[in-house]
Amino acid sequence: MCGRYTLSEAPEALRLQFQFDTSLNIEPRYNIAPGQLAPVVINSQSGRQIFMFQWGLSAKGRPQEPLLNSLINARAESLLDRPSFKEAFLKRRCLVIADGFYEWKTEYRTKQPYRIHLKNNTPLAFAGIWEKSQADNSGGPQPNKFAIITTAAVYSISHIHSRMPVILNPGDYENWLDGDGLEIIKKLGTYNYMDLYFYKVPPEVGNINNDSRELLKEYDPPQLALF
Repeated sequence: MCGRYTLSEAPEALRLQFQFDTSLNIEPRYNIAPGQLAPVVINSQSGRQIFMFQWGLSAKGRPQEPLLNSLINARAESLLDRPSFKEAFLKRRCLVIADGFYEWKTEYRTKQPYRIHLKNNTPLAFAGIWEKSQADNSGGPQPNKFAIITTAAVYSISHIHSRMPVILNPGDYENWLDGDGLEIIKKLGTYNYMDLYFYKVPPEVGNINNDSRELLKEYDPPQLALF
């Protein structure tokens, strides 16, 4: 799965890489969590646009379901089988831009967080789907929502977690946004070549109220006493 991720690249560098036309004041984020607003790129008639969407879809038939039960991830293997994902997958796909993500591994009876990223921390795009928001009880506008598609983890990080977000090849961005999404999903088995780097980070990343560059520092856990 993917439950936290980071995005600290400068906005202009993101604009060049992901080719969106609109401007958005993107602040560095070191601990993006479900329920929060985050930048995603979608296609429109005037080209690629970037918007702030809320992370977590609502289950079909339960548009006001509690945040803790929101659908933050969608398994690539069952996108067409889940009513909550099928229409969005077929009609509304997006690029969820990031530069790394976190996963937790149980070590010595504690959950140790790891940060996982590409070489040189270059920005990347997760495959995402999105839904248009519904007005709340007061009639006020609500942000559109998104979920991150996940797949089996590549070998290099499979010892940390069995799942990972779908990281799109840059050459697949346009096809994912406005082409044959099924074609991209079928190619996932060829992604095993991807080299992902990882390192331990401080346990403070587990608290969504923590969002500072300190979370990116490599963490050396205290040695456990043998006796």
